[in-house]
Amino acid sequence: MIANNAGGTPSKPHKFFERHLDIDLPSLQEFLEEKYKLIETAQLRGVDTMENDDKFWIESGSLSTVKWREYNVFQLYHTGLHTLYKALSDTVKEACEYYGVNFEEQQYYVQGWFNINNAEVGKLNWHDHGGPFAPHFHGYYCVNAEPSITHYKLFNDDSQVVDNVNKNNRLIVSEMGHPHAMGDWAWSGSRITVAYDIEPLESLISNNMTIEQHWVPLL
Repeated sequence: MIANNAGGTPSKPHKFFERHLDIDLPSLQEFLEEKYKLIETAQLRGVDTMENDDKFWIESGSLSTVKWREYNVFQLYHTGLHTLYKALSDTVKEACEYYGVNFEEQQYYVQGWFNINNAEVGKLNWHDHGGPFAPHFHGYYCVNAEPSITHYKLFNDDSQVVDNVNKNNRLIVSEMGHPHAMGDWAWSGSRITVAYDIEPLESLISNNMTIEQHWVPLL
């Protein structure tokens, strides 16, 4: 993830790609909340204490967001995450077809993390994830995010802000290059999403983004 957008040239109108899944949400929520507790106490393998973390992400109020570099959610063992991974691969292939990108040639890798936010603590403000534009993709999946919206500023244009209405058990994929932010929500409890970046192998290497044993192939 990055805090703002870089230059680039879009090839087609923006589009959200989506899948509606049938994952056991209470089970996945409980699992992620247990992992969050391990992150809080630096007991999740690979996760360090909070001393040197990016202050931008600390404003989100979600420690699992702050620690996104230190684990990959798709390396955690839960059947729902396996289902999500498979659906994500299928969705990225659809996005590649729309943008005229050869999925196999890109040799995609994916990193993922989860966000647990509470309305009274903080949220993710405007940010982007790299790229921009296809063949670089990102997205998220809603575990417990109803009712809420996520604002997207298409092509970083203040006059083109659209609202993605969040639905539990739904994943989306978007090309990078469109900054986004969590909208306000009024309900109490945990707002939980799983987020992911999808990058071509060549981009990871050329941009020195290869955090060893962090990104995994998207097949």
